[in-house]
Amino acid sequence: MELNLKTEKNTIICKMQTLILYLLFFYFIWTLKELWLINFFQSFGETTYALLEALVKVLLWIVPIWIYVKYYLNTSPMSYFNMNINVRKGLFWGIILSTLVGLRFFIEIYLVNKETFHFVLPLDSYLDGFLVVGITEEMVFRGFLLKEFNKRKSFWKANGITSFLFLLIHYPIWIHNGEFFHFWTHVYIFLLGLIFGFVYKKTGSLWLVVLLHSFYDLFVNII
Repeated sequence: MELNLKTEKNTIICKMQTLILYLLFFYFIWTLKELWLINFFQSFGETTYALLEALVKVLLWIVPIWIYVKYYLNTSPMSYFNMNINVRKGLFWGIILSTLVGLRFFIEIYLVNKETFHFVLPLDSYLDGFLVVGITEEMVFRGFLLKEFNKRKSFWKANGITSFLFLLIHYPIWIHNGEFFHFWTHVYIFLLGLIFGFVYKKTGSLWLVVLLHSFYDLFVNII
């Protein structure tokens, strides 16, 4: 019994060390991409830049965790990320909640500020800022990291850690764009991460938060 407990403890430690190594690698590579490689991408035309941004994000965000889950955790990625669970329910409520978010922005922009949405945007704002952002970021943070931390900690502790990491991933581009010292943006993104985590926990479907995240970013881009 004692030997089994020791073996189990060592397994848990080993898995945590592997997870930490993944996070260090992920954040290091993404920081390099957002601070330096982005300048190289921007030297191309608008279409090429948008395609490169989307391709690199898929390669750096989805491919590593897909391999991690499939070969290290020996689990079906689709099942692990809850992408084949409550699909219709997730899509339905994702559309409903996204519509409510859109209504909130509509009231703020049209009725309060007396302005209008700006739909003429660069291709990257629609490709990476709408189509790709939800699936990539939610697979990593809610589908993968939140579940991994929740194995070892209570949900709200795991959700807090995941939301903090979600906040940190925005830092490189904020530094690049000179937006790092907007204090309330830090608080806002952290709280948004908590909300996404809570919605994911309640519904059990990744598709709901994917849609909610995607449409939220779309509305932010067009205001």
